[in-house]
Amino acid sequence: MPRTYAKSTETSFGFDTGIPPVVEIVARVARRLWPVKTARNLAMRTGKNHRSAEDWLALRTGMSADALAELLRSDVGWDVLDAIMEGSGASWWPKARRDLKAAQIERRIDALKEELRRELD
Repeated sequence: MPRTYAKSTETSFGFDTGIPPVVEIVARVARRLWPVKTARNLAMRTGKNHRSAEDWLALRTGMSADALAELLRSDVGWDVLDAIMEGSGASWWPKARRDLKAAQIERRIDALKEELRRELD
């Protein structure tokens, strides 16, 4: 029988386990990104079947590391990673987040410059 995941407030090996399970975070992000056909979009980006995606969204089962990795490699990887890392307290995350955002902005600037160059040619 699949296990339904629940938040725990107990510490485990000295770590705060009050952070929601990854599948709960992914479900929240997926519903925000795709309010319609959420399971279908999630399945497509993870390479898993529709039933698995429905189970994740209903919090009946956890995600495999492979499914999470595929989701992180997809077009919504940044949204998922940002949500997972929120509140983590990892000392390296604020700088990494800032650097990733800066790189995204630079890519958009480069794309706009290229578009402008094509218009002017």
